[in-house]
Amino acid sequence: MLKDKLYEIGEYVLRVSRADSTVVLVHGERSRLVRFANSVIHQNTEVHDISLTIHVRFGNRAATVSTNAINDPKDIVGMVRRAEELAKISPENPELTEVAPAGKIETSSDSFDELTAEVDPSEVVSTAARLIKETPSPFEAFGVVSGGSSETVLMTSEGFVGYRGTTAAHLKYNPIHDLTFGYLVQQSARTFRDLNPDAALEKAGKRAPLVLNPTDAKPGKWTVILEPLAVGELLSFLNWIGLSARSVQEGRSPLAGKIGEKVFSENFTLYEDPLNPRGYVTPFDMEGRRRGLITVVEKGVLRDFAYDTVTAKKDGRETNACAVSPFHSFPMFVNLHIAEGDTDYEDLISSVDRGLLVTRFWYSNVVDPRSLTITGMTRDGLFVIEDGKIVGSMKNMRFNVSLLDVFSSVSGVSRESELVSEPTWYGSFKVYEEILPTLKVEGFNFASATKF
Repeated sequence: MLKDKLYEIGEYVLRVSRADSTVVLVHGERSRLVRFANSVIHQNTEVHDISLTIHVRFGNRAATVSTNAINDPKDIVGMVRRAEELAKISPENPELTEVAPAGKIETSSDSFDELTAEVDPSEVVSTAARLIKETPSPFEAFGVVSGGSSETVLMTSEGFVGYRGTTAAHLKYNPIHDLTFGYLVQQSARTFRDLNPDAALEKAGKRAPLVLNPTDAKPGKWTVILEPLAVGELLSFLNWIGLSARSVQEGRSPLAGKIGEKVFSENFTLYEDPLNPRGYVTPFDMEGRRRGLITVVEKGVLRDFAYDTVTAKKDGRETNACAVSPFHSFPMFVNLHIAEGDTDYEDLISSVDRGLLVTRFWYSNVVDPRSLTITGMTRDGLFVIEDGKIVGSMKNMRFNVSLLDVFSSVSGVSRESELVSEPTWYGSFKVYEEILPTLKVEGFNFASATKF
């Protein structure tokens, strides 16, 4: 655990700073990752890193600098002085976020698993090797196995001290044939031992053979079963465009003025659930406010947006602790949880006379933010359902949908849910998640076939 080291760095910055106010964000990472493609392990990475971000203010003038060159105290002092110089020549910013006031908030030791933080490289490699070895012909194995820890300390000159320490492990297994026909299984967990390669192989063994002879795409409006990865892709756009108070205030969200109105299906209930022990606990936001359960949508009725102190002040209310940065204002929900239903996953499929099961979407983009319309494509398993049974697969299609329509057309929700997170990363290992069930949606619009 890097906690003591991160605190030491933060305290040193505050001691040497000469600014009116100072915010220090120190992030520590220990992670191991194995990538494999064409049934060959081609990348092994191990990262031990500490990064430091310093934000200083003189009145309404501010500047932020970042570095991971922190071994010599002289380097840290140099970064502080550089930040102070830049702040003094910066234009005034009347919309600076509030500096976290005095207080202390830390995650409990239950959120951190040292065996995952220091996961043995041989365990990561052997898990990947097993997936490769047990991939049936004619498929080849593609994917990622990873595990590690992410620790963050937030400190301010006003006396706030916050620590978030969590561990995470991920498995992404994609048996693919001819670089065209594939099926994806993805798992995320709080500890490496909670990954289940047996379940991944079993699920892929049942589904992957069905993708080898897909029928031609049939664009149109379909009843669909959206598995958690597909749900997560859509939810991310709803969160970003529709549910941030910043988007509402700047006129991008079509949900403005609709608090208390029924805008989605009564089968759709959405929470911000930062303290759920199934997920990666986030006890404070980046303005040092204590986080808790927020009802965002209740049986289709919109209840709240994501606020930080800047956006809350504009609306004459209190923040609900959704600041994702201590340096600029764009509040977001980061621990979303769609409430589970009362239907078993298999029964959800059985309830479909004719429809499609979507494993996931990709290359999704915004078409029109004012109607929450997005487009994208299916990938890694688009399955045909007839008379309540999966009977084969279909070639991929492009979708073009309004998220207002999608989440208003939820006709069923599974009682099972999954922890969905990102198994690969190219910057710092900063862990966020959603807890998502499978959704049954009516009238989902597929606009055209794709060439992929």
